Amino acid sequence: MTTTRTELSRGEKLSYGVGNVGLQGVVALVSFYLLVYYTDALLVPAGIAATALFFAKIWDIVNDPLFGWISDRTRSRFGRRRVYLIFGAVPLAIVTFVLFALPAGLEGAAAFMAILVSFVVFDTLLTAVAMPYSAMSAELTHDYDERTSLLAYSSVGAVIGFLLGGAVAPAIFGAAGDDPAALQAGFRTAGLIFGVLAGVSIGYVAWRVRPIGAAEVRPTEFPIVRSITTTLRNRPFVRLIVAFGLARFGFTMISTALPFFVVRRLLEDQKKVGAILGVLLVVVAVFIPFWRRVAVRSSKGFAYAVGLAITAVGMAAVFIVGEGQFGLMMALTALIGFGISAHWVIPWAMLPDVVEYDQLDTGERREGMYFGVYGLVDKIFRTMGLVVVGWLLAAFGYQPDNVTASAVLGIRLAAGPIPAVFLLAAVPLLLRYPIDRDSHAEVRRELGELS
Repeated sequence: MTTTRTELSRGEKLSYGVGNVGLQGVVALVSFYLLVYYTDALLVPAGIAATALFFAKIWDIVNDPLFGWISDRTRSRFGRRRVYLIFGAVPLAIVTFVLFALPAGLEGAAAFMAILVSFVVFDTLLTAVAMPYSAMSAELTHDYDERTSLLAYSSVGAVIGFLLGGAVAPAIFGAAGDDPAALQAGFRTAGLIFGVLAGVSIGYVAWRVRPIGAAEVRPTEFPIVRSITTTLRNRPFVRLIVAFGLARFGFTMISTALPFFVVRRLLEDQKKVGAILGVLLVVVAVFIPFWRRVAVRSSKGFAYAVGLAITAVGMAAVFIVGEGQFGLMMALTALIGFGISAHWVIPWAMLPDVVEYDQLDTGERREGMYFGVYGLVDKIFRTMGLVVVGWLLAAFGYQPDNVTASAVLGIRLAAGPIPAVFLLAAVPLLLRYPIDRDSHAEVRRELGELS
């Protein structure tokens, strides 16, 4: 019989959630402002910066399953996951600072290589820490409902991190002005602050959170190819990642199209984009406990499906919002945030449940590979959503210096109805999701974890 915990203390859940504050703060800073740093602070041509990041992103996409598999095979007196947090916290802080502290005056091939190498090193350290951190959630407890509670705390930490990296960071790197020299100094400061935040957050998790029974879990003996193929034969997992991928695609489309919608459709300035983002994230954080309760009273699949359906309604309605209707846009943003709140917590609570199904079939626990493939799907659909918005804008003739009615129509479609369709396509998959509270308990009984 495996030693597992049914309940976690509030302190353990809070401690685990702290890790996401630092990790997601760095992710938000990089996602929103890294290209601005290269072009406006370092004065690197956008083409060179974007091309370097494109090649770096290839490694970013494929490294999730790799590091998941490596952590599954790790032998350490600190456990399979915690060892990466212990020894990765300080290096992650350092490389985050270095990412935003490149020398000024870079040109041509030197700029390309500096961006490529620094981002690859940063992303390697980030994945080496973030992947084991995420996989640890499946080891802390095997209980169906307790996992939802744990991931609710983690999701609140992620929202706080995103608010810091998305909304607070500009006050740091823009404090001294917007000329290149001032921005360079500001971004160095932001890199230092968010690097230290990530390092301290992860170090705190390594100190406070220690999975029970970790010593009993033997490293996987599967080679990487067999590990991936076996993972993709897990039918509940495949259904989950398809639904998650459709949702991620839709969310990426509307987040990419939002700045264009606010400026070109609503005729507002870019500051209003930040206001919308702030309202969205606050609503997401407020309603995470609500969706946790819905999942406990029904099932995770049902709760996720309802959340996506509500979000799709709000997204579709964005199409009708026009000039002078910023208040209506904010109201729809609140509705969308209410639905998206389910997406922030429920799928991450569903993912650990597939591990026991795999264990029953293979005799091994491979949390790392499951979270790695999940991360791979996440990054693929993020990239696809971004690219599709670009294609749509091009197809409708978008030109920044001459925005036609046709271009505005393309923006309206990309910011509302089209992503809503993808969210609705995920709903039937989730309503028929095969893992619920009873079926998961039966698997655990067969594994000898429940009597």
